[in-house]
Amino acid sequence: MRPPAPSHAPGPAPVFFDASGKRWRRVLITLVAGVLAIILSTGWILPAATAPVHRGQLNQTASYPRTLLAQQDLENIPRVGFREGTALLHRIALVERTNGKVLLKDPFSNTVWREATLTESQVIGSSPYVLDAYGQAKDRTLMLTFDDGPDPRYTPEILDLLASEGITATFFPVGDNVVKYPEIFRRMVREGHMVGNHTMSHNDFWAGNDTTNRQQIIGTERVMRATDNYDSELFRIPSGNPENNTLALLQAQQLGYLNINMDLDTRDWEYEPGMPVPTPKLDGKGHVVLVHDSGGDRRATIDMLKRLIPQARAQGYTFTTVEPLLPTDYVPQRRIPATVEDNVTLAALTTFLVAPNVLLNWLFWFGIISLTILTFLFVVLALVNNHRQRKRRWDTVEDKDWPFVSVVLPVFNEEMVVARTLDALKASDYPRMEVVAINDGSTDGTLDVLWDYAMTWPNLRVLDQPNGGKSAASNYGIEQSRGEVVVTLDGDTLFEPQTIKMLARHFLAPRNGKEVGAVAGHVKVGNRRNLITAWQSLEYLSGICVTRMAEGLMGAISIVPGACAAWRREALVKAGGYSHDTLAEDADLTLSLQRLGYSIVQENEAVAWTEAPLTVAGLFKQRLRWTYGNFQTLYKHRRMLFNPRFGALGMLTMPYALISVLVPLLFMPLTVVVAVKSLVQGEWEAIAIFSAFVAATHMLISIVAVVMVRENLLHLLMVPIYRLIYEPLRAYVVFGSALMALRGTAVGWYRPERTNTVTQFGTPGIADSFTLGAAEDKTHAPATRSHGPVRVIPIRLNPNPPNRRPSEFGPR
Repeated sequence: MRPPAPSHAPGPAPVFFDASGKRWRRVLITLVAGVLAIILSTGWILPAATAPVHRGQLNQTASYPRTLLAQQDLENIPRVGFREGTALLHRIALVERTNGKVLLKDPFSNTVWREATLTESQVIGSSPYVLDAYGQAKDRTLMLTFDDGPDPRYTPEILDLLASEGITATFFPVGDNVVKYPEIFRRMVREGHMVGNHTMSHNDFWAGNDTTNRQQIIGTERVMRATDNYDSELFRIPSGNPENNTLALLQAQQLGYLNINMDLDTRDWEYEPGMPVPTPKLDGKGHVVLVHDSGGDRRATIDMLKRLIPQARAQGYTFTTVEPLLPTDYVPQRRIPATVEDNVTLAALTTFLVAPNVLLNWLFWFGIISLTILTFLFVVLALVNNHRQRKRRWDTVEDKDWPFVSVVLPVFNEEMVVARTLDALKASDYPRMEVVAINDGSTDGTLDVLWDYAMTWPNLRVLDQPNGGKSAASNYGIEQSRGEVVVTLDGDTLFEPQTIKMLARHFLAPRNGKEVGAVAGHVKVGNRRNLITAWQSLEYLSGICVTRMAEGLMGAISIVPGACAAWRREALVKAGGYSHDTLAEDADLTLSLQRLGYSIVQENEAVAWTEAPLTVAGLFKQRLRWTYGNFQTLYKHRRMLFNPRFGALGMLTMPYALISVLVPLLFMPLTVVVAVKSLVQGEWEAIAIFSAFVAATHMLISIVAVVMVRENLLHLLMVPIYRLIYEPLRAYVVFGSALMALRGTAVGWYRPERTNTVTQFGTPGIADSFTLGAAEDKTHAPATRSHGPVRVIPIRLNPNPPNRRPSEFGPR
């Protein structure tokens, strides 16, 4: 008698499916609108934010300083106003010759600064401009100036020292550091120190273009104004030496800044960490002293200051800021209201400089802490669960007491491998079973292989249906099966002889006070032929033997793999069978059973060998389908998230699965950019520490997994390079799945290309014994070919199948 054909009954649309395409159009419109908003807002605010804070009257084009300097040989610029090399202020002056006088003028206004002396006039000759130096410190006056800060390690210690000695100094911070450490900058100002401009990133003016050079100065000024309402027109050229940095001097001068030089350089930047910085010798004259509070290890600088300050005071010196050198209109102003442009500049630079580092730091510690806790928790729980299962005795169960099992095998174009799959099932030691193979509209010779096999094995029944997908084929097979326990596997999967019994035994008694609804087996990679399959083998081991065993003890298993699983028929009926609205039909069904209150168990002795993708392309394609299916499943069962009713499943397993998707989706690009930037800048320590820690925890998990199931220790050789495959794979599947969800596209049953390369490493020669066993018996009648339209869900299952012996079941 032929089984009834599956009826056509369309189910709900797949999760995220959007047949209209309207969602994708809305996404594109939103993206375009966002980009336009950014462009328009940038076009509105950028010109104002990049405009000079202090505007001159004349010659304000960005190209003017370089054009002026090109009018004579830069190596022979006349230098005037120098007195024994002690002048501390410098400027470029235009030369105007009027009525026999040589006048020095401001290039950016009509102001005449002074008349050149006769000697200076002779030095100037016919030059169009000169370098004019002026300003001296009073005798026995020291003006401490600190460059390149603030630094969170050393600047506070220097400020503490200055405060304890009652000294005020002048700081020339780098704008980037002001953005990163605004509280230290505010402390400088609050404690009475003077602050000047040292560019945003210690800029090399000769190497930069004119626009960039200007913005290095303007940006720093705006940052200081926005950070603490502080306005300063003081400037110090990065690396100093105004005589050889005339472009920096003139560009700063064009923007309204006064360059402050030094005449006593401690050269503390030359000394390696651990080497003492000599105390500078004092000669009774006044000096502007150059030291650094950032840019390296400054402990020796601080030690030098602790010696210098009492020595200088003993010689009658006093300490002050550079204010005595300054013209009145160049004294920095406090409590200057910050403009919108100032605040936007600070916000933009904070987003660029601070936010990524804060994010990376947060992710670093979140990763370290969560990985530590979960690794310790999962390893301990896995070992406890494994110990409990090994202690439990099952040898008293007689053959007649084992539940009748229906093995449901959906296949699509599995001609190359399905016979070996059936060989493995036939070699099973389980006493009471049937095998129901469903051909899902294969276009190769799969159906013929199944018919031929059924002629030799009475326990096999063959069903045929038009192609409808894996969930439809599985449901049809379940509906036509008779077992109170349903075992599922894939067409390329080889069961070990004990596997079905190891799965079925858990249905003999409740687990944790609940009926067992499903049992997850241990899927192993059976074609370990290259780096890609070796990587997958380790992944399967660590994910199943540790993670799922630990989840099993907590009642928090979220995926029972369809490639090796057993299900209580009654639970399948209540859940409605496999759903076709997600690509992770096994995870979907698992969560449905959890919601119905069934217990889910992991069984490591139920071993199945499967064929894993041999190529990177195949691996990525397979994992994209899995990940997208898990996206769908999490969304479909979102009411379970953070729901204490579902215990550790709702409060730990599912939330962590969600976080493992959302964190890369939201932060991975920024994390990669920051990591690359850190490596380029030589800041590799944090990345190395985190990578080493992740590898160490994975090594621990892998060792436990390998020992737990007595696998080959050579698996551990993959641990050091595991992340080199995992991270690109994760990026591809996460972003690919998100794109698929947004586009609302439908995805069919993906079946990787079969190569028939599975070997069972745990049982040498077992594949050959399967083949011999299948060839011995060819006396049975052929299976009936049944056809009919596909139905996906709902399924009508008989919750009370007849309790018949396997011998009663033959081809129909």
